[in-house]
Amino acid sequence: MPSLRTLLRPPLLLLAFLWVVLEETIWRWAKAIGGLIARIPVFAALERLVLRLDAHIVLLFFLVPIAALFPVKLGALWLIGTGHPLAGLALLFAAKSIGTAFSARLYVVAEPKLMEIRAFAWARGQVLALLARAHAFLDASAAWQAVRRAMRRAKAALHGAATRARAMLRGTAPSLLERVRAVRAYWRRQA
Repeated sequence: MPSLRTLLRPPLLLLAFLWVVLEETIWRWAKAIGGLIARIPVFAALERLVLRLDAHIVLLFFLVPIAALFPVKLGALWLIGTGHPLAGLALLFAAKSIGTAFSARLYVVAEPKLMEIRAFAWARGQVLALLARAHAFLDASAAWQAVRRAMRRAKAALHGAATRARAMLRGTAPSLLERVRAVRAYWRRQA
């Protein structure tokens, strides 16, 4: 009979993997989008206001995206329920993305202020320690290393395809005959 630890390891590894992917991709994109949002004068003024407010009030600002987007999410559910699932899912995705981008930007701006709250600073330290453990666990995993290698290869392949597509659009790409000759030469070297 396998132990509880043996049974829980695969789903916990999957959760850790998903969390790290979320952290490394979606949060980075959300912060970048939040940076673009910060260029809008209304949001720039909001950032200045956040820096002047008390830390506990700033913590309440994280309820703004939840409250503001709640009607939009209800509208998305209504669309799904009335036979427009793609439109509803698109609206839900857009609302979630905007809310996450706003929250990410708010966190970047408000983090020094929030660190004044001892409970927040303690919770943040606990979360960061847990994330460090998840990273260490995943980095030591052979499966994670294989996924990272596959992702690097896929990224390189996409970059190469994009470079070739740009060259074709500019008219500087090699002709079909030149590409066939290059492939034949490659296979001759491999043989």
